[in-house]
Amino acid sequence: MVLAAINPLSVNAQGIADIIATLDSMKCYHAEARFTVTMPQLPRDVVYNTILTAQNTAGDDPLAPCDYLIDWTLDTPSGPTKGFSAYFDGHHYRYRSQRLQEYHLEWDSIPFQPRGRVTEGVQQTAQFTSLLPGFIAQSLKQMTTDSACTVEFIPSRKVNGRNCTYIKATTSVNGTVTSETEYTFDPKTFIPLSAEIENNIGSLSEQTVNVVYSYPDSLTSRPCPQLNEEQLMALAPEAFERFRESNFKVENLPGTRLPQFSLPTTTGERYTHHTDEQFRAPTLIVILDPATGFNTEVVSQVRGAVDALPAEADVLWVFLSNNIDEIESIVPSIRPGEHLLMSGKGLARDLGVSSPPVIIISDTSAKVCNVIIGLNKELQSDVIQKVALIK
Repeated sequence: MVLAAINPLSVNAQGIADIIATLDSMKCYHAEARFTVTMPQLPRDVVYNTILTAQNTAGDDPLAPCDYLIDWTLDTPSGPTKGFSAYFDGHHYRYRSQRLQEYHLEWDSIPFQPRGRVTEGVQQTAQFTSLLPGFIAQSLKQMTTDSACTVEFIPSRKVNGRNCTYIKATTSVNGTVTSETEYTFDPKTFIPLSAEIENNIGSLSEQTVNVVYSYPDSLTSRPCPQLNEEQLMALAPEAFERFRESNFKVENLPGTRLPQFSLPTTTGERYTHHTDEQFRAPTLIVILDPATGFNTEVVSQVRGAVDALPAEADVLWVFLSNNIDEIESIVPSIRPGEHLLMSGKGLARDLGVSSPPVIIISDTSAKVCNVIIGLNKELQSDVIQKVALIK
């Protein structure tokens, strides 16, 4: 029953393939799941109760195997803490700790794409997405093609007194087992029944995750909702009214004047802009975060645009970080008309910027004329066109 490498023609491989296909095709999924984390260094288990809703996208959306809404509750000594995450049609929302973050593909595609050491986008890495059928199918596909992973498949097995279909995947590095994952499924419908994951086996950071699914009639009898922002706002009005952090505000900046700000430079000086103060030339305020990718490309595209303009334009490189080494690795030296500023989180907040890179284009009166969110292949020409429209 143990498969070091799965033979596509074997009965066991076909059984796993059938489960993957079924999970991938679940059009409307409702469940409750109790998610328990056990670690040796913790005095007590961490227990989340989740409500899962998922709608299969039938492969039409390359960003995620399903649309989803995940509500979760964490019981703490001071009372329950609640949050949620949702994804649909290129829109992702996540709320926790009185903070609502949102990402929209049409504004900025970068958070949705793998980059650097991050192998998945924000919509894939939201808490508890791994509990959803479509994401379990993704995990099983990866396990069955990973040479470091041994997969065991048992079509019928008693677990906790219940007959189920069982899959166990063991990952080894240089002969040492590093993780074990066990899934059980209903043998007729293949809906998930439980999961247990052992990570970092034998190390100080060893962790056990145990998931138990339930399917109460009050939940499974619900129709699958059409996920959209209006529905989320109805479900969590306070989160949207009080704790929304998004680029909606920055989108509405054109026509308004820049606020007063004063930021340190990397050379120990300060750059200060006063209310009603004018700029000597049209000015680009480029807000960057060294923790994200593509900063060097943004700098190159903006400089190329400035060089191509028929008239002068200044650039304020505003970094959220105060790490001079990180900043100067992206902008090693400045050119005439440029200023290299750091510790820009307050300014980003005042401007409504939550997801850099963002370029704010101002005329000489310090009035915002246009905003460009994110990086795209036409960034240089976009900057040229929008600055050229300034009168």
